Amino acid sequence: MKRNVYAAVAVILGTMMLGACGTGNGNGNAEGVSKEGENQGGQKLEDEAAKEQELAEEQGVAGQQTEEAEAAGNIYVEMEESVMEFKAEDGTVVLKVDRTMPVITISAHEESAAAMNEYMNNMFPEYDEEMLETAKEAYADLGIENWHEFASGTAFLSERTDSEVISFTITSYWDMGGAHPNSVRSGLNFRTADGKRLTLEDVTMDKEAATAAINEFLLAETKKKEEEYEGMFFEGYEESIADILTEDSWYLGEDGFHIIVNEYIISPHAAGILDFAVPYAEAGFLKEEFRK
Repeated sequence: MKRNVYAAVAVILGTMMLGACGTGNGNGNAEGVSKEGENQGGQKLEDEAAKEQELAEEQGVAGQQTEEAEAAGNIYVEMEESVMEFKAEDGTVVLKVDRTMPVITISAHEESAAAMNEYMNNMFPEYDEEMLETAKEAYADLGIENWHEFASGTAFLSERTDSEVISFTITSYWDMGGAHPNSVRSGLNFRTADGKRLTLEDVTMDKEAATAAINEFLLAETKKKEEEYEGMFFEGYEESIADILTEDSWYLGEDGFHIIVNEYIISPHAAGILDFAVPYAEAGFLKEEFRK
């Protein structure tokens, strides 16, 4: 910082000296040189000030991030992928299972990380035994000439990771030879400090009031999108708005409180899975510690 001050003083003195030389010289071009030097000096000062401001902002952000990291410990979310294939006696694949599962590591909260990892591993079996049996039976009936292998999968996606919250969306799909695969998405939110799964009651000021506010938001947002999704919302879908919010259909993202709208609730498969976000600045129903 001292170096910057000395540099600034030197620039000012240099500018003053140029101005003095130009005035006492009597040369017609000297005034032009003096003004040019003055402008350059001023520009340098502005540049120096801008750089210092930028550096201060960067240091402030870095400092805040460091404080948060120290409070929560270093948090790592690593995704592990696996693929399993199940075959009939003749070697034909009848079921393929894909999984993308997170492994959480928190240096300051090892027990919390272990609790979250255990919770997620217990949510989904490695494969659906009933689906495997159905696939084997279907293959036996259809034969290899008409066979289309069954498939299922589960994929976690990290949505927010900080000292307060670790959130994911989970997309599960299954293809059993129908007209198209089917999928469903859910949200999963943990408190970073203790690994507890967060509920609506945990994160809202008042669950009943929050539910009413969220339903009102969803109704307003879908009305805005009627042109975008013209003909895609079911007739009378407004009556099903209240069916959207459950403990599995929300998550805390980087930008706000998200609500997942799965297929067939207010719209058909063709509309896909919808996602609406209440910005944190507008999410007055959330407790302060869960906003960003």
